[in-house]
Amino acid sequence: MTNLNIVNHNEPDLDQLAEIWLMQKACEEAARKKRLEVEQRMLPLLEQKVEGQATTTTRHNKKIVVKKQIKRSFDGKALNEVRGEIPDDMLPLKISEVLDTKRLRYLQNNEPETYKILSRCIVSEPQKPNITIETIL
Repeated sequence: MTNLNIVNHNEPDLDQLAEIWLMQKACEEAARKKRLEVEQRMLPLLEQKVEGQATTTTRHNKKIVVKKQIKRSFDGKALNEVRGEIPDDMLPLKISEVLDTKRLRYLQNNEPETYKILSRCIVSEPQKPNITIETIL
């Protein structure tokens, strides 16, 4: 028996789609770069706060909001050095429980009964697929 590949000749093949994808990605990156350049030119003309948001209204009724955030984190080693000097109820820390995917997969593959119980409280949501394309030389 012969293997026949049925191809709809009205549709682009995978190589053509990959080329289209690469062109669109390049356009996207170029547009993003240009937008960021314009933002840098705009910033000196806009009201701003060191942290938080400020609004500027243009002469033609465009409302432009600049939102600035400061990412803060602890240096764990330095925190441990000063922790004893600060009362526990005054430490600005939250404990958060984070799912350890590696350990979860271990349970799934090696401890099915435990995994079955735990799986009742796990919320799973598929994320957007990520596609990368490279040209092989």
